[in-house]
Amino acid sequence: MKAKLVFSTETLDMEQWAELPFIPRINEWINVPDILKEEEIKRIKTSSLCWSGIRGRIQTVEYRHNDSEYYAEIYIWCED
Repeated sequence: MKAKLVFSTETLDMEQWAELPFIPRINEWINVPDILKEEEIKRIKTSSLCWSGIRGRIQTVEYRHNDSEYYAEIYIWCED
């Protein structure tokens, strides 16, 4: 499933497109290092108040449509 992932902290929202092999559900944990590169994780970690850099919790899942396809927009909270 094509997904727009929005990694969110108190001060930053970072977008990333990915193909997910599962259907995301609210309050599930996501292993962030499986999706992002190390420098992207560092960027999120420096913007957070307190985050381990390992996992984020899915806050919302919205299904959207652009000109040619459907995709999921997923907000992932990156604060412990």
